[in-house]
Amino acid sequence: MKTEYTQNDVRQFLETTEKANPRSIKQLKEGHNSQALSFETIEGEKLILRISAKEDDFLADKYAFEHFGEELLVPRVVEIGHFGKDSYYCITELAEGKISNALTQEEMPDALPSIHDAFAKIFEMDVSGTAGYGHIDLKTSNAVHTTWKVALTADLEDLGVEALKENARNIDLDPVLIDKFVVQFNDNLPYASEIRRLVHGDLGFDNLLLNNNEVTAVIDWARMEYGDWMLDFAKLDFWWPDRFGDSKEFAEKYGLDGDNIHERIALYWALTALDTIRFADKSKNEKIAGWLHEHVSKKLV
Repeated sequence: MKTEYTQNDVRQFLETTEKANPRSIKQLKEGHNSQALSFETIEGEKLILRISAKEDDFLADKYAFEHFGEELLVPRVVEIGHFGKDSYYCITELAEGKISNALTQEEMPDALPSIHDAFAKIFEMDVSGTAGYGHIDLKTSNAVHTTWKVALTADLEDLGVEALKENARNIDLDPVLIDKFVVQFNDNLPYASEIRRLVHGDLGFDNLLLNNNEVTAVIDWARMEYGDWMLDFAKLDFWWPDRFGDSKEFAEKYGLDGDNIHERIALYWALTALDTIRFADKSKNEKIAGWLHEHVSKKLV
């Protein structure tokens, strides 16, 4: 759950602990799991403060910066620590720009070349010195699963079909949808690519910053893993069809494995739908629940 500290709490922390210029503190658009503010120190350094109940997400950002750094435009993590009794804070350098979902549809064509280059750099990252598929162990840089298909199956098992049906009921969705998406997952699982690549895991519209049509930062690496690059691209298309271009053309341009594109999209749409149903219920997010009511059945193929 997202933390709910007052602005006065956060301002006092920034002014007393981080030597922030009081006039520089600004509230930012927040993620689903964290509060966020920008500020400038009295020495003139421009930074971002995020507060979350989970430290692991911040440690993942630190790992991404230390291992991928400037090449993948990961902002520098300055400091991670405790905030209050049960929360954590993370301070990172400020990347100039606005999140990609703030771009109009008319602006997207000019921004897509830089966006595609940023995506390709992630998928082309050399991961040969690591092993395994699935979510990355930050201590070893490896993942535990022997194949990508095994990793995906484990993700579905972790969600739990019966638990997902209860999630669906709680947000007034027909639980039969869960069975249909599980069938779609299983039917298309054989087509998942086993070419092992770095995957961001959530290249969503608020995790990509741009300035003058150039990507300035890729943020929030909490769900990074080793697997099929199409997971990232299909997730984008799940939420906003065609906004980020054609996946087949993207694969051809950057020399990525583009076989069985439609089956892979169907696979990752199914997994994304199931995970989003769980999230909408657990977080009590009425906006996402409303979106699911209107759009999720369109993701059955």
